[in-house]
Amino acid sequence: MKTTSILVALSAIALAASGCHKAADTAATPPVSEADAAKVADATVAAWISMDATKIKALYGPSVVGFDYAIGPLSTDRVTWDRAQDIFAAAKIDGAVQVSRNIQILDSDVFVVSGVWDMTSSTMPASNGTVRCTDVYQKDANGHWPIVNEHCSAMPKAAA
Repeated sequence: MKTTSILVALSAIALAASGCHKAADTAATPPVSEADAAKVADATVAAWISMDATKIKALYGPSVVGFDYAIGPLSTDRVTWDRAQDIFAAAKIDGAVQVSRNIQILDSDVFVVSGVWDMTSSTMPASNGTVRCTDVYQKDANGHWPIVNEHCSAMPKAAA
């Protein structure tokens, strides 16, 4: 009985200590600034309008999940996601005017960008349209900010 009580007490102390250590680690890492998050978001839009599929694909984490503008169903595998980025690059969208944008800092390693953009193509006007996107960025081990979740879709037409 005494041994069991000692083991329970040691387990409780270890558990409490690990929780304190985690809290200290989180507090030691400052959150990303809104200005830095905005730079990452601006670089994302620049890659989107580059029409370079390789640059566009490089924006996303290896396990990205999302609803892409080019492919309707939920994409949970990288092959499908990359195919959607090829379709997007082929649309020749070379212009983007930001209509609105909001940045939410969730913690030191995660932020969300939601916004609306008027996307245009100087060579394929059929690709022109307004899109709304929400992107979740998560800092990786190398300090980069890949998109780990995305939802982009065409804006609904205004009611007449």
